[in-house]
Amino acid sequence: MAEIGKVRIRVPSSIKQGDVVRVRALVIHPMEIVQRRDGKPVDKNYHFIHKVVVTYNGREILAAETTQSVSENPFFAFTFRATEPGTLKIAFLDTHGGKYEGTVDIKFS
Repeated sequence: MAEIGKVRIRVPSSIKQGDVVRVRALVIHPMEIVQRRDGKPVDKNYHFIHKVVVTYNGREILAAETTQSVSENPFFAFTFRATEPGTLKIAFLDTHGGKYEGTVDIKFS
């Protein structure tokens, strides 16, 4: 698992001011499936991405909480309106305190 925490972000190559931009992001991360015994979850400190936070030029534009049912190497897609050039940052937080971040510059063409 040498790539754990690697974040890949894709945005369109051509963006104009005011465009609604579709962003696709993937993080390399193992996800533990909840184990059950007698129909009840086994008490364990499971390892999975539990929160995704997106900022655009330092302002939070999206915060999402997930559950352990998210797949290994989770993929997320969302849209936002590009109002100014700047930096889009995506942070993935896991249940063991890990924080994995990726950034992409939003430039107008």
